[in-house]
Formats: sequence, C-alpha cells, structure tokens
Amino acid sequence: MEEKKKNNRIAIFTNGFSNEFVEHIVSGLQRKAKEDSVDLFVFVTYCSPGDHELQNKCQLNIFHLPDPEDFDGAIMLTNTYNFPDEQERVCARFQRAGVPMLSLEVDVPNMSCIKTENYQGVRDLAMHLVEHHNAKKIIYVNGVENNVENRIRRQALIDVLEEHGLELYNEFICDFGFYTAYLQMKRFLEDGKELPDAVVCANDNMALGVNSALTEKGYSVPEDVLLTGFDMIKDGQHTFPILSTVSRGWDKFGEIAYDKLKYQMEHPDERFNEEYKSFFVPSESCGCQATEEALKNRFNAIRNAYFDNLQREIMDIFFMGMQVPLSFAEKKEDFYEKGIKSTNDIPQLGPDYCLCTEPEFFELSDDEYPERIRGYGSHMDILYELREGKRRPLSHFDSEILYPDYAYEEGKSNIYIFAPLNYLGFIIGYIAIKNTPTLLFNLGLSKFIKTMNSQLFSMRRHIFSQRANTELKKIYMTDALTGMYNRMGCEKVLYDFIASRKVNDQKSLLVFADIDRMKTINDVYGHLKGDFAIKATAEAFRTASPKEWIFGRYGGDEFIAVGPCPEEDAIEQLIKQISESMSKEFENLHLGFILHASIGYAVTEPGDEASIDDYIDRADKYMYAEKEKYHQYIDSINRPAEESD
Repeated sequence: MEEKKKNNRIAIFTNGFSNEFVEHIVSGLQRKAKEDSVDLFVFVTYCSPGDHELQNKCQLNIFHLPDPEDFDGAIMLTNTYNFPDEQERVCARFQRAGVPMLSLEVDVPNMSCIKTENYQGVRDLAMHLVEHHNAKKIIYVNGVENNVENRIRRQALIDVLEEHGLELYNEFICDFGFYTAYLQMKRFLEDGKELPDAVVCANDNMALGVNSALTEKGYSVPEDVLLTGFDMIKDGQHTFPILSTVSRGWDKFGEIAYDKLKYQMEHPDERFNEEYKSFFVPSESCGCQATEEALKNRFNAIRNAYFDNLQREIMDIFFMGMQVPLSFAEKKEDFYEKGIKSTNDIPQLGPDYCLCTEPEFFELSDDEYPERIRGYGSHMDILYELREGKRRPLSHFDSEILYPDYAYEEGKSNIYIFAPLNYLGFIIGYIAIKNTPTLLFNLGLSKFIKTMNSQLFSMRRHIFSQRANTELKKIYMTDALTGMYNRMGCEKVLYDFIASRKVNDQKSLLVFADIDRMKTINDVYGHLKGDFAIKATAEAFRTASPKEWIFGRYGGDEFIAVGPCPEEDAIEQLIKQISESMSKEFENLHLGFILHASIGYAVTEPGDEASIDDYIDRADKYMYAEKEKYHQYIDSINRPAEESD
C-alpha cells in the first residue's frame, strides 16, 4: 500500500463563540505543533440559532473551503457547534478522503472522541450547595434545548436534590447566552416570586446574566442568592464576585488533543473514546473564599482593562475611518484606494492578513449573483492584504491554496485562521489571518467580520447604485435613434468639454453637420427612410471624424461634435476629409436616394468671451454656406432634365 504524503498540516473546525474553549484548545495545539513543525489551519464560524437561516448556512460554507487531501488530520471542537448536521458533513468529507479526525467533547459516529465529563463536577457543586450552604430552593438555568452537555449537567443536579428529598424550585429555558438568562431572571423577579437559595447555571455566561439581573433589582450575590456556573471562563473569574464554577481542565486539553490525534494518525483504523473528570471550584459567588491565584488574576484583569478597551476602540475607529470614504466607492479597487489607504490598520489583526473576496461580488447584480451555500470560487480577489506589515492593493489568487503564496516552512509552526465573510445569502469570501490567533480568544474576530460584512455589502450597494445612476444619466442624455448625446447631453458633456479646455488655455474645434433636403427625403421616401438617413449620417459622422471627438444630435437632422483643435492650417483639410469620407460612406450604402450632409465649424479660443451659442451660430453660418453650394450643385444637375421635359 502506497504511503500517504505527509502535509505537515492539521485542520481545526470550531464555532468561535466558545472563545475561551477555543483559546485553550488552540493554545495547547500550538505548543505541541511547534515541537513537530506542523502548521495549524483553524476554520471558524460565528453561527447562532438566533441569526437568519441564510446567514448561518453561508457562514458554514467556510468548513468546505479546505480540501481534506491537503491535511494529515483534523480536529473538530464539536461541542461548540450549533448545528449537528454540519459536523456530520465535515466529518464525512474527511473520512471519505481517509484523513484521521478527532472529535472533542461530543461523540460523532465512526470518529474517535476525547471529552471531559459533565456529571461529576456538577454533582460536587450541588452537594456543596445543599450540604455546605444548606440550599433547598434551587433554580436551574438551562442551556440550548436537547444539548447533550446541558442534559447531563441538569441530571447531576436533579440526582443530588432527589437524594436529599428536594426538587427544583424553578427552571429557566435559555440558550447558553448572557442576555436570555438576564431576561428570564428579570421577569422572575418582576413577577414578585420568592427568591431562591441558589441559582445553578449550565454555563458561566448565563450565570453572569443572572447576576446582572439580581444586581439591577437591588439584590446581592452571595448575600441574598448563591450563584454558580460551568466552564470557568475568564469573565466569570475577573468579576465581583468571582464565580463558583466547574472546570474541565481545558488548560491542558489542547495538548492532550494533539497527542491523541497523532495516535489516531498512526492507528487510522482504531477508534477510541476517552473521558476526563470535571471538578468543582468553589469561590465568592457561593459564599466561599477565592484562591490567592484567582484574586491575583482578577487584579491583573482590572489593571489591564483600560488597554483592552482601547484595543476594542481601535477597531471601531478603523471602521469609522473607512465608512465615509467607502460611501464614494465606484469599483472594488476603491476599497484600498479610498478606504484602507486613508486609515490605520488594526493592530489586533497582526502584520499578516488578507481579505479574499469572490470576483463577482462587486460585478454581478443581485439577480445575477449565484445562489449557493457551498464552495468558493477557485479564482478569487485579494481585496486587500497586509504582508509583513506592508500594504498591498487588489490582486488575485487561487483559493485552493487557502492563503496567498502559502508555503510550508521547515522547522516552523504557523497558524492560519479562516473566517467567512457573507451577508445573508451572499457569499462574499473570507478573511485569512497568519500567526495572530488572539482575535479568536476574545470575540474580536466576530466583531471584525460582522462589521466588515456590513461595510462590504454597503460598498457593493453603493457601487451598483452609482452604476444605476450612470445608466439613468446615459439614458437621460442619449438620443435613442443615433446613440449620440441628445440636446441635454450636448449641454452637459460637449459644452463642459469646451469650457474645461478654455480653463486650461486650449483651443477646441466645434463641428456642425446638417442633412441636406431632409424634408424631401421624408416627404418622398417616408419617415422610416428618413430615420435611416439620420442614423446613417450619425454613424458616418462618427466614423469619419477623429476618435477622441464627442458627438451629439443637436436637433432633428443636425449634429454637433467637439474635440481638440488641430493646427490652423490643417482645419480646412480635416473638414474636407470628413465631408468626403461621409459622402463615400453614403454611396456605399446604395440607398436609392441622395443623402448628403453639409458641414461647418468654429474654433473656440481660450481668451475670447464668446458663448456656446455664438460658436454654434458661427459653425451654422459656415455650414449654411456649404449647404447653399451643395443645393446649387444639385439643382444644376436636375435642371437639364426638367427643361427637356
């Protein structure tokens, strides 16, 4: 059997909202990957059950960006997923390619899994509340309905209560989020219900929401109510009071995951399922003392709060700085020329990142833009790239390599992060960041892509609005029969051309053409032939004249053109050439009737004070003199025939 090529690349799939779990896992993986000189590719979404269905579907497209064949193995942070069907699709793609995968925290069919159990830590927490603090009336705050982890945590609490002859005092149905827990607790208090002894939350985010609602209503934790969470997140450890919670030992979990994936890669046919104990960490919110380490960590967080807030403000300033310039964008190149170029980059993104966008996003209208939720185009634009701190404007690359000019570096371990850019059903592209994972660890990347999505879509809307306005102006100023500027267009474009050249101390040549005996053509041959004569004259006038001239249909059978003025001794010859060329063109059409146009001209001088009407009047008089000569010539040809009759 042929040995599989080693890529020195591992793929990681996660939802970024579980940012501290992501931080623990990615940081642990990084420490181990450096020992083996392996690159990490993190594919992250920010899907939420509360978001629009199309938004979520297109976000999940980022999981389909990598080709499994390019990786030695993959790790799924499966417990972070909000959509189980998607984890199965990702798993199936890698399994079909024979690439070993490891699931974290959640069992997936035919995949090895390592996880921390959810039962023991909550059981110890519940025993502590009931036996140490004598809590009897306990509210449980649920996470997402049907979530396996939530169900196990709840059952641990129920078991302890039943063992002590107790039952749940109340239960809130939430979604693991801060705000839903805050609202549920607020409603509970506003209904005038009796306070519980303790509130047990399925995670720390909801515990913080409950704490905010209690504080808002004048209650204090732990004096009035005991409060606990799960996951031991930083926000829960850096607040007042420090949250009592359950730890899963995630600080070492990333290193364990790396070693287990290596084992799986060496034993691809073996499947294993390993579980690690969770444990309760009592602290201030349940009325216990915080550890010295916890107090020190909170102090450091408070000390660094100003700098952390400043970092967030820098991102706000970045987007505010681009908002107005991008409102003047007329093409995708303007993202760099009018937007990025006029503001400073975001330090949190680091010196190496790029915005990769579908070429059609700024080219095709809403009706034309492809409706799809899977895959990216192979040829993509790099709308903007920062490489080693140096800015690069619009360029292009093959998205199959994922990161522009990617190359494995022997002896190094790089980390690449890929997050989707989309707006509802519009797949915009993705952002790729090299060696700056910290945005993953504080939801900064979530904020960046949401704001960038809005800015890019607004820019797209403005571009298409400008194009629509341009088309409307073109229709408004264009003569439908000839395609030349109409009288309105002449006043706006041709006259402006002359005025601008005057300002620049330059001469212009104004040429006037008129179809001879147009009334006769209409009366004798009909108006359809008359329309054809007008179209033929307009085309012949354009073809015979210099390319840089601007043309308009001034009236029914009158045409005007302006352009740079040649040397004075060449003007007459130019007008003669135009007239002769037009006559030859008419002869070649074999019309069945005589078609001829008389031409006159006027030179606009920078220093004179003549108006446009004055120039047209001069050209018209010149043209009229030519017309008289032509009429006399035609009459002289026709007269012998009339006399013989």
